[in-house]
Amino acid sequence: MKDVFTQHAGIFILAAYFSVTVVIGWFSLRSRVSANSFLNATRALPFPVVILSYVSANSGALEILGLNAAAAQYGVQAFHFYWIGAIPAMIFLSIWVMPMYRRSGIRSVPEYFELRYGPDVRLLNACVVATMRLLLGGINLYAMAQVLQAILGLPFLSGVLLSGSVVLASMLLGGIRATIYNSILQMGLMLCGLVPLVLHYAKGRRSLPLVDSGMRGHLWTSTPLNSTTSTFDAIGVVLGLGFVLSFGYWCTDFVLMQRAFTARTDKAARMVPVWAGFAKLLFSMIGVLPGLAAVSRIPGLGHSVRYDQALPLLMRMTYGPVMLGLGLTALVAGLMSGLAANISAFSALWTQDIYRQSIRKDASESHYVWMGRFAYLFAAIVGGSASYLTILFGNLMEHIQLIFSIFASPFWAVFLLGIVAQRVNARGAIAGLISGASIGLAHLVAFGAGWIRYGSVMNMTFHGAIYSFTTAIVVGLLASPRETRDIQQRVLTLDSSVAFGVRTLPLWCLSFVLLSVAIALNVYWR
Repeated sequence: MKDVFTQHAGIFILAAYFSVTVVIGWFSLRSRVSANSFLNATRALPFPVVILSYVSANSGALEILGLNAAAAQYGVQAFHFYWIGAIPAMIFLSIWVMPMYRRSGIRSVPEYFELRYGPDVRLLNACVVATMRLLLGGINLYAMAQVLQAILGLPFLSGVLLSGSVVLASMLLGGIRATIYNSILQMGLMLCGLVPLVLHYAKGRRSLPLVDSGMRGHLWTSTPLNSTTSTFDAIGVVLGLGFVLSFGYWCTDFVLMQRAFTARTDKAARMVPVWAGFAKLLFSMIGVLPGLAAVSRIPGLGHSVRYDQALPLLMRMTYGPVMLGLGLTALVAGLMSGLAANISAFSALWTQDIYRQSIRKDASESHYVWMGRFAYLFAAIVGGSASYLTILFGNLMEHIQLIFSIFASPFWAVFLLGIVAQRVNARGAIAGLISGASIGLAHLVAFGAGWIRYGSVMNMTFHGAIYSFTTAIVVGLLASPRETRDIQQRVLTLDSSVAFGVRTLPLWCLSFVLLSVAIALNVYWR
């Protein structure tokens, strides 16, 4: 019996996790529940649960797989997604943006756009973000199928159907609470399954690309200021990733804000991103070091073997049967958590911000709960179809960043305009959003047709984000009236008295330590 378990440990452990996932959904079930409680759970969860769910919503297996693939393809440049592409924006969110959100009493980012610009902009934001969530859900399903195929040999379609069905069953039972508690379980499993792999290849600096020269082994010393042939350049990294994509993601992403808004107090909500920032420093090692090691250990990587399979193949080469089963379960659990987060986000957007606001405003709470469950089913089916799109890209992270570059960058521009430019109204916001997204799409088409050259798809994405953001800013200002008297909605501002109050000293101290560590890591890997 012991030998049978050892030989098939991966299947047994994975099956046990699938069962626990459904059980958590069952125990999260509420007999009498409001739509907000089922879909958002605003101001309803304790501080430790909020932090863990916030971290897991971002640092899940999709990010780990994607950044290990990026590290295998681009080298240590993948660290930029953490130290430049996360830490500064997380600090800005904690100190400035989160107090504004909490003071306004909103339950989602689309509500901010309605409060600032009106219902039309809220509807547009909800529709675009819901579409993004379907695409990101498809990437999660694709990644799960790749993991199951690489380790267990399961066909791609079978992997999509199996993992999607388990996630859907849990969510239909427990809603957002099941998603959050499963994400915490997932993060614990992922740490148990992946930290040993990181320690194995980091020992004695064996995972560092010491033989390689140039950008694969250095963050900054070999990076040009601006280049059409280099895989990365400083303008794309600092402005495209470090400002546009990073700040736009961390300050306006629906899933992250949904998790942060579950905190019961304003103080707790502000502390969540900073504490999560320290977790990001840990996950930067998990997300990059194995990918660096995979280059010299997996034959045909990037040619006959996709970069997305680097981490699961490395686990198969390194682990014994039991640890391989645990590692497989860790990856699948993390990807299922990411899929659940995207499905729950789509359901909340559709039910609360589109259906309830624009189609049927006076239905019962039970009706909206059932509509949310229907949206879960719809998102799972569409996500399964969208999973095949990821095959067109070199690695997962390229696809993810491209989605945010085209669709999220203009919304970050309009969000920022709403704070700093009082005269910008709904007409300017809509014009900025449409023009920014159009420029992003046009830039992608020009690159695909060979009219514009870049050294990598990733660098093209960074520059596309800059163009999309800048266009939305300029058009938003030009299309708005010069007189502020036409603005009817409430103008929200970043309150300096809240940011610099006496009670914020612990927040500032933690932020200083977090930023200092990120800077030190950039210097060490320069």
